[in-house]
Amino acid sequence: MAFGTGTHATTRGCLEFIEKVAPSFHERGFKALDVGTGSGILAIALAKSGARRVLAVDVDPVALKVAGRNLRCNGVEKKVSVSGAKLSGIKPLFPLVVANLTAETIIDQATALKKRVAARGFLILSGILYSKAEQVAKQFGGEFKVMRRKREKEWVTLTLRRK
Repeated sequence: MAFGTGTHATTRGCLEFIEKVAPSFHERGFKALDVGTGSGILAIALAKSGARRVLAVDVDPVALKVAGRNLRCNGVEKKVSVSGAKLSGIKPLFPLVVANLTAETIIDQATALKKRVAARGFLILSGILYSKAEQVAKQFGGEFKVMRRKREKEWVTLTLRRK
């Protein structure tokens, strides 16, 4: 009922990059933000990868319900908060932000996404068609450096780090 089963290239790219970034926080745990959580699969992965707190947001009430159920099924409901808040209304900074959206939505929300990433923090972006990857990367160019880029068929996943 909500996007995010783990079989799509964009979800797999995010999961792979979460796995690569999470160890950089060592054993101390970290806070993370999952923008457009859908089924909650990335929020679950974040919680199971060492995040002590995850905020999972989505504008779709059905997705929030599905995510809540999946969090409970995976035993991470105490670490993950689900919210229908708009990105622009979220105030805290996060060492790790994940957004598996469309390129158009990422570009539209670029300013709000940038504002949520803590100093030296990571931003994992996916849902990006290969033809739009450079356009997306340019939105973050001055403040962020592309650390990793993965292409699977027509989809691209990026890991950026705030300079």
